[in-house]
Amino acid sequence: MPEAPERGSARMFFALWPGADVRRSLMRQGLKMQRALGGKLTREESVHLTLVFLGDVALERLPALQGRAAAVRFEPFVLRAEQAGCWRHNGIGWVAPSETPFALTRLVAGLEDALQGEGFRFDRRPYAAHITLLRKARCAPMDAAMPAIDWPVRDFVLVRSELGHEGSRYTIVERWKVEEES
Repeated sequence: MPEAPERGSARMFFALWPGADVRRSLMRQGLKMQRALGGKLTREESVHLTLVFLGDVALERLPALQGRAAAVRFEPFVLRAEQAGCWRHNGIGWVAPSETPFALTRLVAGLEDALQGEGFRFDRRPYAAHITLLRKARCAPMDAAMPAIDWPVRDFVLVRSELGHEGSRYTIVERWKVEEES
């Protein structure tokens, strides 16, 4: 069957994407949560922390989107995931920092300001830093404490999301690294 022609838009979001060691630690925590809550474990290659969800973006606007992101400055920080939980309203099992690092809050605000300045639409809900590890979980009371997972953050990415039979598939479109001072 021939491939369908590329649509005129793509679902996009900005995210933090963990390295292999952090990803493995997050997956171990996800497996513990799955044993307690059931549900579907996030695929290891898909684990991320969303910064700003854009939804559908016209492909011709992609260069402008990338240009705005390239102008955002941020400092390196450590994201410490140290609490686990489950939202009953949507069956999402997650891990998160007990306190959102200021540098993360500033990165999200910088992206939102840059996007707004170019007229991009994005999800404007109050930011809740979390990493989804389970979907369709049977949320029940659980111990929110967990062994801390330290994630050194030195870059952020723009991701394209494509919905398929097995759920969403993510492709990193571009990566921006922190500019370290010399």
